[in-house]
Amino acid sequence: MTAPHARGLKGAPSPLRRGRGHEQGRGAAVSGLRSARERSDQSATREDAAKKGAPSPRERSERHEQGSMTAETVMLAPLFLLFLMFLVGAGRIVEAQGEVNGAARDAARAASVQRTLSDAESAASDAAESSLSGDCSPQVSMSGTDWREGGVVKTTVTCELDLDFLGFGAGKRMSGSAVVPLEQFRRVE
Repeated sequence: MTAPHARGLKGAPSPLRRGRGHEQGRGAAVSGLRSARERSDQSATREDAAKKGAPSPRERSERHEQGSMTAETVMLAPLFLLFLMFLVGAGRIVEAQGEVNGAARDAARAASVQRTLSDAESAASDAAESSLSGDCSPQVSMSGTDWREGGVVKTTVTCELDLDFLGFGAGKRMSGSAVVPLEQFRRVE
């Protein structure tokens, strides 16, 4: 009679399988011993290095990282400041454009309630100067105005914006215009 494992019956262990598993277990134990030995050797070298006063590899890499971080900061700081100056300058330009547009609107309204064209021009200049409140000296133009009943008052306010505070030494000309209708049943001269 043949042994059950030799016949290939189900559930019976085969000698090949048993041998393979046995070798794997032995290999894992050997590799486990190797890694334990390697770990003890590494810790011994670290202890020896610490006794000598030499920095460990980890300490050296941390020092290296600190130095590179300082270099990155030194290199990026001027770019960051330049970007901030750009944002401040762009914000100032947008704010000044809004102020000039507001001054043109105020000048057109002030001019539209006057009876004569000369009074309208002086009222427009006064309104523009008070709206800009000393930021610049505005130049007011009323060209394109149709001074009659039912006509329109068109004002254009131009102002020179000084950007020297940013260190660029530049200026930008800002211009804004507004149109206000004159009343149709109002007498104008």
